[in-house]
Amino acid sequence: MADGDGMDWKRACFAGWVLLCSAQLAEAQSFNQLVGFGDSTVDTGWYTGASSGAHSTGVASVDASIAASLAAGGNAHPTGPGLGNAQILAGLFGLSVNAAGQSGGTNFAIGNAVDYLVPTGFVPATATGNQYPNPLLPGTATQISNYLASVNGHANPNAIYLLASGGNDASAALSTFGPSSPAAVAYLLGEAHALSNSLINLQAAGARTIIMSNYYPGPLDNAASAAYAKTIIQATWSDLAAGGVRFIPADTVSVFAAVERDPAAFGITHDPLASGPSNYACLPAIGSGLTSGYGVTCAPSTAPSTTHGYLQSANATQTYLFMDGVHLTEAGQQIEADYFYNLLVAPSEISFLAETAVQTTFQTITGIQQQIDLAQRLRQVGWNVWVNGQLSYLQLNNSQAGFPSDPGYPLSGSMGVDYKWQNGWLAGAALTTGYVNPSFSLGGGYKQDSVAFSLYTAYRNANWWADLTGTAAWLGYDINRTVPIGITVQTNNGSSSGSDLSLAGEIGYDFRAGTVTHGPVAGLILQQARVSGFTESGSFTSLSFGDQIRNSEVGVLGYQARVDWGKWHPFVQLAWDHEFDPLDRMVTASLTTNTAAPSYSMPAVVLGRDWATATIGTQLTLTPAWTGLASFTAQLGQDHATVFGGLIGLNYALGERPAPLAYKN
Repeated sequence: MADGDGMDWKRACFAGWVLLCSAQLAEAQSFNQLVGFGDSTVDTGWYTGASSGAHSTGVASVDASIAASLAAGGNAHPTGPGLGNAQILAGLFGLSVNAAGQSGGTNFAIGNAVDYLVPTGFVPATATGNQYPNPLLPGTATQISNYLASVNGHANPNAIYLLASGGNDASAALSTFGPSSPAAVAYLLGEAHALSNSLINLQAAGARTIIMSNYYPGPLDNAASAAYAKTIIQATWSDLAAGGVRFIPADTVSVFAAVERDPAAFGITHDPLASGPSNYACLPAIGSGLTSGYGVTCAPSTAPSTTHGYLQSANATQTYLFMDGVHLTEAGQQIEADYFYNLLVAPSEISFLAETAVQTTFQTITGIQQQIDLAQRLRQVGWNVWVNGQLSYLQLNNSQAGFPSDPGYPLSGSMGVDYKWQNGWLAGAALTTGYVNPSFSLGGGYKQDSVAFSLYTAYRNANWWADLTGTAAWLGYDINRTVPIGITVQTNNGSSSGSDLSLAGEIGYDFRAGTVTHGPVAGLILQQARVSGFTESGSFTSLSFGDQIRNSEVGVLGYQARVDWGKWHPFVQLAWDHEFDPLDRMVTASLTTNTAAPSYSMPAVVLGRDWATATIGTQLTLTPAWTGLASFTAQLGQDHATVFGGLIGLNYALGERPAPLAYKN
């Protein structure tokens, strides 16, 4: 080969290696940002600059009250003192988020904003002291445009995009057109379409994870406004689905309906459906004439004030659901953020089911291959029967920060029978039963029961050897997935079935040096694990999951050695394993509440592509007919997976009695 050709070959190999590494990094990327859009239900301090005129409410007295609350330790959140759902959700993934306009702020949501524009003829109401909705504010669609402009049209693909919008449009439609108005519905459908188009643009710019919640009315809302809110939300979700936007629908209406049914379970000691100042966490400034201390003007203080709102009690943000009859307290924000988190991570949790199937089948194959090796090395022609018992430790960790993990202890037993011919061929069959009960790091877990039937064949001459094993496994699952929501733990139960089909082959060559035998080994393990879709029951956090298919193509390249020392025959093998199959599968989930919503998909857990497998063990000649087997195997260096375990086996020769264990000459 010419030097130039050699350099081209090296560059090509290097480029291929870089592309492979880049692909692996892309598959394993975590969320690194949260971007918020919408109205006051997502806003986390846009009005902090109101007193300076930068982000004015449009009413000087309200701006002054916000400034007074800030001076008293407030945060200008429409949801009042404490963290908002956007901040809590970001924190669950190790992130933080500030309002746009603040240093590094990525939350563009603004209290009083509509989807796009207020209707023609709308007159802002100022009974609450501010313009509601405010026609001068950037609507949610404009917020999205502003964000895209700030990033030069390239949305962060690894961000969570949190969106809640439509409630203010409903209020504007009601005040402009009155209840049950076709004109109001036409306006709302137009607003939904404008917002949907902006989200289509956001996805086209690179956004991959968009959460949109529906509208949960507070005690101050009325039935006509709530009906309009339902109209615009359903229209937006339908437009998004029709436009191909892969978003996560969040049914917060059902979440808080559950809170209303049993508020005490969530730590809420005041009736969440009752209206009036005594039922809200924040009291209005003395002399203001308001019926509530609105969250944006509320300070985290119980001292009465004439300039800003103040809390009913020191723990009011945890014992009341509503800050002001419209906005949730921090307790409500926590419930909402936990629910969003559940929607984001649940598909990844359920993806562990298929990954566990793949890992336990690896162990079944390893046990059969070790019994094949034992039978092939005996000086025997005829039948052998054997049994294996295996106990392992299996922990799979999600590659994304903030996502749950999955440890367990697989236990399995195998029984096999095979026949060996004089010409070096061997064929047999095995039956394996297994059980593993992994636990989710968020609580709960699942049980996997398996029954596998394997057929295998092998050949050995003086130096060359090879074997081939085909396995069909039938799987059963009982799932108990728990979800922390506020101070509660919601339980979701389901059951499913599955299968795992595999074909494993290996080939090797033996060199001999006295009692030592050593040589290279290469192999390929093909698998397809399937988990049938199932529907959970138990709570408002229950989901329905679609079918999963996990394909695996693992190449094996290694070296092994063995010593024949009397009755003992210790062996060791070290191999490098590489997963060739793409690691970009998705798991689909759907809501089980009564709200009509499209399904959504999230990435499955991503494990490492490369690892080493080390096995050390021994065969032991017990009698002319009985041979023992013991080994320990561990996977080394695989990202996000810890796998090791032991095997104990026995082999009994039914045919011609073998001589002491040695190579057949």
